Amino acid sequence: MTSVRFIFLAILVFSVCIVPASAMTPIFTYRGTVTDLDPAGETLSIEATHKWGCIFEEDFAICGWIEIDHREMRATVPINEVFSYTHAGDTVEVTGNPNGSWQGIAKLVPTSVIDNWYATDLFGEPSTLRAPLDEGYELWYQTYTDCASCSDNACAAEEALVSISRSGQERWTGWLLPGEVHTYHDPGDLSRISVKFVSGETSSISCPDSDFNPFGPEPFSRFVVNVRPSDTGSLVVTSTPDGALTYVDGQYQGATPLFLTGIDPGVYTVLIEKEGYESWGTVVEVRSGRSSTTSARLVPLYGTLTVRSMPSGARIFLDGTAAGYTPTVFWGVLPGSHVVTFSKEGYYPADTTVQVSAGQISFAYKRLRAGDGAVAAM
Repeated sequence: MTSVRFIFLAILVFSVCIVPASAMTPIFTYRGTVTDLDPAGETLSIEATHKWGCIFEEDFAICGWIEIDHREMRATVPINEVFSYTHAGDTVEVTGNPNGSWQGIAKLVPTSVIDNWYATDLFGEPSTLRAPLDEGYELWYQTYTDCASCSDNACAAEEALVSISRSGQERWTGWLLPGEVHTYHDPGDLSRISVKFVSGETSSISCPDSDFNPFGPEPFSRFVVNVRPSDTGSLVVTSTPDGALTYVDGQYQGATPLFLTGIDPGVYTVLIEKEGYESWGTVVEVRSGRSSTTSARLVPLYGTLTVRSMPSGARIFLDGTAAGYTPTVFWGVLPGSHVVTFSKEGYYPADTTVQVSAGQISFAYKRLRAGDGAVAAM
């Protein structure tokens, strides 16, 4: 069984292979520009400008890219899919033996940091490559041995356990058989990473009755990994209070809160409506691979009036119209001055004037005065 942990870091990639040291073969890592692709001959040529190397100081290794004299290199590719994604002039990182075979190839894009690169596409053995994946993605995998298919010191891998992380958080973990592909779409910015397990090899040392050859070629696995930012954007719409009807460019989208994905880049008009509140609108720009957010604090059109009396059970007249009995709460009251009249058999009628404000709770209260022969107001 071969176990490979593959976590991309900003400068250095650590890879762990459970393989005896004597079975390790030299692997060189170069960075340069693609000068020629030959699908028929299954070769890729580069003009190498940098080589990965380490300097040891007081038992510490300082590793990084070292500029070298430009040199032409040609070797066979680990996977023919590389011809579908790379072109002459692309910057790549390659690992393996020049004039022999490349074990891994990474297509690179520059970052804002000088001499720092991200990988958008990987081909072959990912653990040998140094560049971190683009968009903050990370990949971990472990292959499992098929002991019935061993030859010399290598056995075929019958499956691979693959884990995709982003910014240190696990996003997906699952099993892939040879030839299977898994694509993860990030709901935050709609970027995606596709991982194809092409084939794998593991060391036969873990299999009983195998003829392990410590001087044979080192087993390695072949993957195709593609990272892409989203071509569309997303829009988050919230409101206070929730449950407001939302229209984007006049098309109803649902009630807030909303998370809308797959939106083409552009400028959109957002209209939010809720009964009892003023309509609210704005213009928002949606960008590819990004999530735009707009939030509305809705302004209420009406106020709330709470009416109580002592004793309770008094009939209420609101602006001269019978409206129930105390205690009660009136919702949706128009802002302004209102007259509340209280009437109860055996008590003198009473009234009070109350000011109602939009979005506020107002109170009307009366202690009724009992009296002989008092008649309730009609």
